[in-house]
Amino acid sequence: MPSRPGRPTTILLDEVEEGRSEDRFDIDPDHLDLGDVDFEFEGPVGVTLRVVRSLQMFTVSGSLGATVRGECCRCLAEARAPVRGQMQFLLQRKEATEDEVAAVAEEDEVEIVDPGVKEVDLVERLHDALVLEMPLRIYCKPDCLGLCPRCGEDRNRVACSCADQVDDPRWEVLARLKQQTSQRS
Repeated sequence: MPSRPGRPTTILLDEVEEGRSEDRFDIDPDHLDLGDVDFEFEGPVGVTLRVVRSLQMFTVSGSLGATVRGECCRCLAEARAPVRGQMQFLLQRKEATEDEVAAVAEEDEVEIVDPGVKEVDLVERLHDALVLEMPLRIYCKPDCLGLCPRCGEDRNRVACSCADQVDDPRWEVLARLKQQTSQRS
């Protein structure tokens, strides 16, 4: 699929042939302006971009994939998580009436551009597709036990006995109830 050299996220519309075309490339996360996420990217973002052209109608779809790194939200150890995103929209090059432009103004899946437009940059759409799939939290492992809230030990490495101690007066009634229940058994 034709794109500008050095800018794989730009589609040169006149050079896209009729039918289906596909391109795979890696892009630096900084190029997608992903500085607003809470994690670091371990490498480039892999992109598979597909365009189906029929006259002046372009169906553009893409798959994105990357790995993010950060602190486990439970134990603060280094953690990694895959991030996968999808995008799809219909691009039509034509002279549109004001009503047609107004009708698709709020739509993310449809875009009408002037017949003279020669290229379309997908950076914003790729950014949005990936950011929408970013995890809120990442874990070093699915069953991470986290840090003990009392002594701060990593419960994945050390078994502390703090969990058995109840010092918070708000929990005393429940502790007594638990003790009474266990004595009856």
